[in-house]
Amino acid sequence: MGEVHEGIKSVDEAIRVWNSIPSSRMNGIKSIAIVLGEGWDATEFEAVIGKTMDLEMLRYYSDIASNQKAISMFKELQEKIPNLEVVGEIPVQQDVNIVRTRHHR
Repeated sequence: MGEVHEGIKSVDEAIRVWNSIPSSRMNGIKSIAIVLGEGWDATEFEAVIGKTMDLEMLRYYSDIASNQKAISMFKELQEKIPNLEVVGEIPVQQDVNIVRTRHHR
């Protein structure tokens, strides 16, 4: 069985825990997830799987791709994990124009 560590508040702490998991106890691949929300409303994105960060998958996680804190975490993970293979690019924050619907008679 794998390990799950919850309540991690920083990228540095996540990397420390990730590095501390011995390969002898692993039945799978180590990963670091970014979780937005809580309970049933939470969205989880596996930011690092093994030594790969697949940012192309963010197209399916728009709430994470548009979250500034998550974007900052992706950048920090990329800077702090040596030899990390990054697939895709970190999303660029864009201003979004809100379109309001009109009621027609």
